[in-house]
Amino acid sequence: MKFSEFQKKLSSVNEESSSPDLSSVPNNLDLILDIVKSINKSLILDDVLTLVLKYAVSITQSDRGYIVLQNNDGKLEYKLGLDNTGRQLPESSFQVSTSVVADVFIAGKSKFIESALNDRTEDTSQSIIKLELQTILCSPLITGDKKIGVIYVDSKSLRKIKVKEITETFEILAGQAAIAIKNAQLYNNQIKAYRALQNANEQLRKAKEDAEKSNRLKTEFLAQMSHEIRTPINIIFGFTSLLKEEFDLDQLKRHKETFDSITNAGKRIMNTVDTILEMSQIQTGNIDIAPVLLDLQNDIISDLIKEYKPFADEKNLELHYINEAPGSIIHADRYMVKQMFSKLLDNAIKYTHDGFVAVRIYSEADKVCVDIKDTGVGISREYMAMLYTPFSQEEMGYTRKFEGNGLGLAIAKKYIELNNARIKVLSVKKKGTKFSVCFDKTEL
Repeated sequence: MKFSEFQKKLSSVNEESSSPDLSSVPNNLDLILDIVKSINKSLILDDVLTLVLKYAVSITQSDRGYIVLQNNDGKLEYKLGLDNTGRQLPESSFQVSTSVVADVFIAGKSKFIESALNDRTEDTSQSIIKLELQTILCSPLITGDKKIGVIYVDSKSLRKIKVKEITETFEILAGQAAIAIKNAQLYNNQIKAYRALQNANEQLRKAKEDAEKSNRLKTEFLAQMSHEIRTPINIIFGFTSLLKEEFDLDQLKRHKETFDSITNAGKRIMNTVDTILEMSQIQTGNIDIAPVLLDLQNDIISDLIKEYKPFADEKNLELHYINEAPGSIIHADRYMVKQMFSKLLDNAIKYTHDGFVAVRIYSEADKVCVDIKDTGVGISREYMAMLYTPFSQEEMGYTRKFEGNGLGLAIAKKYIELNNARIKVLSVKKKGTKFSVCFDKTEL
């Protein structure tokens, strides 16, 4: 009997007569109410199981009792066993009629057996015979329409089960126990989920601290290495300058190539250090963005054309510049915009042996775009996926034809993204490449 059915029966009896006959109602009403209140006080699963089983053994005057619950795999799993003194029983003692437990769970209906050894209408199992069991009460634990387990008690003593006092009370207990156990399971799952979340958060916090520490160490290391490299290079530059002052004009002419090699090698080292530090700052997030209104023509591109014209002339390359968007105003970080186009223009000249490099500013809908086009070596389709990967170059190793550390395009791409711009590339191997960078147009 469910507790709700018991309440309805009690109400109907009271409504039918001012002096109701309680013979049809379990006479241990106070006990039932106490049990219901008691088992719903706790949300700790172990406490609920212990309390429920103690009541089950007590009200049926059984020798022992067990609770089995359905696990995540849908199988019944031993949870607790107690004897009539409240002593916990080992799982090995759970040698009861598994057929009774299984039948009750599958059918979802209680089973009460008197004189189990003598009643041949029951399928008397070997466990019943071996344990000399006489009285068995077993009820399913059901919440709503979901079965969550079984509660079972037995005794070697032959007892006459009083239907109105024991079986209905036992079923009420089973019904309320199912609710209390389910609530405790939900609470237990919430606690586990909360602890798992706390543990995950702690691991994330530790990982974040480790990452920040690693980034700090990397930044400090690179800064220290930068200092250690810059200092001797500056000394070399200083003494080279002093040596030049000691030479007369003829000697300077004879040693010009030597001095130029020293200067170019030093600049190459300094540029490599600066580029690595720049990439490190980007990757660790140690970089500030200060957007301002910029005129691409007057503030950025014109100066870069003047800066790179000598390098193009040195390689006998034509450097074309076309501005088709006068008043091309954008909102971006000045340093980053200059760096991104500097690196794109530097690459275009470096990877072009003959022909031209062309820079074009133009408008496209609500965008201001800059194309940097060359007639250089081009990029293979296979390498396109690696184009913006740090320290990556299409030709690697000591036999490569071009200098560089593979950071220029990676840095340019990061700066473009940080300024909400877009970049695309079209290239044909051995014919040339065109990079297009587009910004949102800003009206003054």
